[in-house]
Amino acid sequence: MSPLAAWCVPLAAILLALAGRGLNGGERRTLNTLLVAALLVRLAAVGALVVVNTPMHDDESVGMLSGDEAYGLSRALRTRDVMTNAPVTSYDYFVASDEYGRNSYITLLTGLQVLFGPTPYSMRLLNMLLFMTAAVLLFRASRSAFGSLPAFVGLTVMLFLPTLFYWSISLLKEPLYLLGTSMVLTGCVGMASAPESAWRGRMLYAFTALAGLAIVRDLRPGAVPLAVLGIASGLAILLYFSLSLATRLAVAVAAVLVFFAVVSQPAAQQRILPALESTAKTHAGNVFTVGHSYKLLDEGFYFSPAPAASSQLTLTTGEAARYVIRAAASFLAVPLPWQLAATRELVYLPEQLVWYVMIALLPAGLVAAWRRDPAAAALFAGYALPTAAALALTNGNIGTLLRLRGIVIPYVLWLSAVGFCAALQRMAARATTP
Repeated sequence: MSPLAAWCVPLAAILLALAGRGLNGGERRTLNTLLVAALLVRLAAVGALVVVNTPMHDDESVGMLSGDEAYGLSRALRTRDVMTNAPVTSYDYFVASDEYGRNSYITLLTGLQVLFGPTPYSMRLLNMLLFMTAAVLLFRASRSAFGSLPAFVGLTVMLFLPTLFYWSISLLKEPLYLLGTSMVLTGCVGMASAPESAWRGRMLYAFTALAGLAIVRDLRPGAVPLAVLGIASGLAILLYFSLSLATRLAVAVAAVLVFFAVVSQPAAQQRILPALESTAKTHAGNVFTVGHSYKLLDEGFYFSPAPAASSQLTLTTGEAARYVIRAAASFLAVPLPWQLAATRELVYLPEQLVWYVMIALLPAGLVAAWRRDPAAAALFAGYALPTAAALALTNGNIGTLLRLRGIVIPYVLWLSAVGFCAALQRMAARATTP
């Protein structure tokens, strides 16, 4: 118990009160049951962390789940000591002012340490509420666009999927990042779906999207360009599939011809290849980090390990093409079941199978979602593409991929839930047909 934990209680009550606003009685009860169950399970998990780590509690360890958590909280506490004139060393000043790892979540974490005192466990409760707020935003947008059943299926999976569950009780920036990106997406979906006469609603949705951009701006490098590019990709998908079939075919053929014409030009290659070489250098550096790695480049590129900043890696057109194809396939498939080696990886196997099911249901979900709300379907699909591409091209560590793929999972999840419900409806129709 701490002051911050006490503040989380009314915040949770506000979330529960607003989450079901406007829903009918049955839906509201179901939603509240899901959210309360998710809250209780998370509170139990945080309580278990307290109990399990009690023998190790001291002024340097408070039961972290990962190294990134330990670094973030340690930096926040060192900065708090500097700000409150507590006894510090030169190293504390160095950590507090280090550019490495600086982001707005560290700033938030530091501010909360100053306001409420050390908060290693109650901060997990606040992150839990940030995550659940993002889940509720996506649930509300999905329910309005695709219907009640897909929305509840998506919310249930999102609240209890192990990787996202881990996120939600961590001391990582992912819950805040998810909240920001969800605000951007739901704001844009709301603007696209709102009646033209509802200008106040459109302004509120626009403010929500802009607030989301402000949240993610300093959380990750390139977060705002990725979010904007994701919305632009969704609008491009909406525009393309709104055309007639003949026009779509003509545009597709023209796009392919233009692509190969441009790529074959030396000037274009000089622009494209350096960009891919930059992501390939990051990938190659990640391959040699601690943990279970996987490779996307030809084998010869891994003979001389080098950090991305000093790497001399260069790609030919063929090498770049193979790298991109492997990156796309690996993002969808890695880790394959037979690649799982350590016990921790084997524990992840059920979630990996769920991921495969989500990918298999995605095409049917896109079709069914398009029939319900083309704008929402296009924005959900397009929003995930740039982030997925960035992650696919730069990763080389299975553990890191599993953690960061969670950034994309929520948006894939809701479309897959639509496909799952559509499949259930088809099976039910066949069963009742004489």
